[in-house]
Amino acid sequence: MIKKKPSNALARRKEALFKRSLKSRGFRFGLHKVWAEADWEFHQQHEKWVEFVYLKERNLDRRVKELVICAIIATLKSQPGHIVSHIKAAVKAGATKDEIIEVFELCGHWGGTLAQANALEAWRQAFAPELPGAFQPMNEK
Repeated sequence: MIKKKPSNALARRKEALFKRSLKSRGFRFGLHKVWAEADWEFHQQHEKWVEFVYLKERNLDRRVKELVICAIIATLKSQPGHIVSHIKAAVKAGATKDEIIEVFELCGHWGGTLAQANALEAWRQAFAPELPGAFQPMNEK
């Protein structure tokens, strides 16, 4: 089945939503544009959910939410680049690198060593890129 090309109006709506969500989150990934093309209706509803649950400060402020998200995605062994995006959002919201590493230390106990190592690599990328990568082999010298 061949999809017809979206109208200019739809393309503008998609671009406006992309820009709005980039501004409110502070980051975006390619999967967000893929969702917009794969299922525009779902993407719009998902963005509403994100704005309500993730971005709106109800009982938890953005700093706390980002620390929780860092813990969850680290424990689920997300890619370090994904974790870094939430580290940056946590810092922007007021979290410290000491708070973030403590969150990741907790991940090691409840999420396992690989979760902790992924999180540690993300922390290194965000705060100490001059250090060797967490998974980089080191000489015995």
